[in-house]
Amino acid sequence: MKPRFLLFFKANLAIFLAELFNALNINSQKYLLPEWCSPITMFLLRAGFAAAIFWIISLFTDKNPKAQPIPFADKIKMIFAGVLFLSGYISFYLFGVELSSSIDSSLLFTTMPIFVFILSYFIFNETISKRKILGLLTGIAGTIWIVIQQDMHHSSDHNTILGNIFCLISALCYAFYLITNKQFVKRYGIITMLKWMFTGAFMVALILSSIYGFEAKVLTQDTELFPALVLIFVLIFPTILTYLLLPYGLKRLNTTTVSIYDYEVPVVATAVAVLFMNEVISLEQLFSAGLIFIGVFLVSSEKQE
Repeated sequence: MKPRFLLFFKANLAIFLAELFNALNINSQKYLLPEWCSPITMFLLRAGFAAAIFWIISLFTDKNPKAQPIPFADKIKMIFAGVLFLSGYISFYLFGVELSSSIDSSLLFTTMPIFVFILSYFIFNETISKRKILGLLTGIAGTIWIVIQQDMHHSSDHNTILGNIFCLISALCYAFYLITNKQFVKRYGIITMLKWMFTGAFMVALILSSIYGFEAKVLTQDTELFPALVLIFVLIFPTILTYLLLPYGLKRLNTTTVSIYDYEVPVVATAVAVLFMNEVISLEQLFSAGLIFIGVFLVSSEKQE
């Protein structure tokens, strides 16, 4: 009984920390972009650092002689998934956070389970119930309200609306990433999947950086320590540890339990934004959050028969 409880505790702690790092990542990126680092350069730093770390880890984890060899075609598929979905998630996420508010971007990214449900329906013919349809419509209503309330109150700030759209595209790319990586994780393990997918994302980041240049004031200035510490946090915790903690928790917890932790991201990111970044939460954002939370709950919490 005790070992089972310990395993359950570790799984919950893993998901809690992963979502905590995701939430603080939103605030950290909002702080760094674009004054201390451009989105493209941040993409390059994160993808390059993650690819290097996961390749190094694989040197110690891929020594099992009984490990299943990876066909060349599967390596190409994992790289291609990194090029399309992982790089899409990271890059659009960075562009979205730069232009949007921490509050809006965290709320919009919470819609990811809804995108997973939509994709699962079309790709895997997953059964759809009235409860899930209601959740889908409710979540979509909350998402649309976030975008249009920006148009109503900040009609001249089209960058904010564009940032919200980028955040939605990022959530969609991440949903594709989650669905794609399942098959490779089962066959080859999380580290193998991550090293090949981040290799693909790093290739995209290199190409974009060669076109738009490398802009990272945080790496060239030596007068302020805090921006460098924030960058270190971004590279180590959301970029590396989150990708290791989430699979650990997902293996040991059911979908309903994990979906509860999805609400941690907007709550923490909003609290930090209001307390330390001078952002103000509006009634419209609270209304949108309520609709999205209800929609995600209805889509994610239904028991599978």
